[in-house]
Amino acid sequence: MDNNDFINCWNEILVPKWNTFRHILSGNGAVHSGMAHAYFQIQPGDKVLDIGCGYGETCLDIGRLVGPEGEVLGLDCTQAFLDIANKERDEAGLENVKFVLGDAQTYELPENYYDVVYSRFGVMFFQNIVYALKNAHKTLKPGGKLCMIVWRTIADNPCWGMGKDIALKHLPPPGESAQTCGPGPFALADEETTRAMMNAAGFENIVLFERNDADIPIGTSMEEAIDFQILVGPSGEIIREAAELGQEKLPTIREDMESSFKKHERADGVYLPSSTWFIMAKK
Repeated sequence: MDNNDFINCWNEILVPKWNTFRHILSGNGAVHSGMAHAYFQIQPGDKVLDIGCGYGETCLDIGRLVGPEGEVLGLDCTQAFLDIANKERDEAGLENVKFVLGDAQTYELPENYYDVVYSRFGVMFFQNIVYALKNAHKTLKPGGKLCMIVWRTIADNPCWGMGKDIALKHLPPPGESAQTCGPGPFALADEETTRAMMNAAGFENIVLFERNDADIPIGTSMEEAIDFQILVGPSGEIIREAAELGQEKLPTIREDMESSFKKHERADGVYLPSSTWFIMAKK
């Protein structure tokens, strides 16, 4: 079982949009990962695998934590992201950080090698999440730990859900043939289901399942916030898949979004609530 269709979606559709809004996406990810460091306790000298590392910001952060005696390997399926990651790694002078192109569900990883397998918003997009977690379990040393940050339900995340609800007022949901980036950002939102997946992959010692809430910016201005919702995330998928109808309804959708977002506008942008799980399990 592979992720080829999902990987194609990332490379062909999502990369340009993510590049445009990287300051929002990466910045909001950093809000949650910054809070998670105290829970995960990655140590100097640790060997760390970062699954779905994207632009590699988390790898650079972890590379500084583990120091020159440690090492970090960032694994991602999108070459365009890794090109940026390599450039910024070189600029940062972090020789203990490397990146590789691959699908963590099937990529051949060394057995019993890493102290930590880490993922910030990366594991949810696999065709078979249990396969990816099994691969993570295999590559961890005995006593090593899996550390994940995942979105909770869309109902707990107005930063994504509000735009989706507005889009669905005017457009039909995407059909079964819609081109997607995987099961979606909320595939690990349910605690009971996620625990069962982790157990099935071999992670029976789950030591942390911590909720974390934070208001995050969805745009530095009202216009950018609306553009972001129209192009990225669940609302962006609805509009994209609606094709001509999506473009026809766009002015009305923009008006509705502006009206809904107005109460969340601050001097430096539009902020909406977000909610994640910090999850840690030991091998």
